[in-house]
Amino acid sequence: MKERFKNPYFWLGLGGVIFSAAGVDFKTLTSWSLLGNALLNILANPVAVVSVIAAIVGVVVDPSTKGLKDNKDNK
Repeated sequence: MKERFKNPYFWLGLGGVIFSAAGVDFKTLTSWSLLGNALLNILANPVAVVSVIAAIVGVVVDPSTKGLKDNKDNK
């Protein structure tokens, strides 16, 4: 898990998954205020919050192990 957090591509992918799961259109995010409004809209929508949480779990969880833990061989 620590290795994922060090990888910038992990964060890039995670950001894409979060915005995609929340239904944010990147074409409309042309200013910082619009980005802030999009984030607030995500938090105001329970379906978007659940979708984002499910997407994050899907990206972060190691599929080669049972449960939420990482494989100890993949250090």
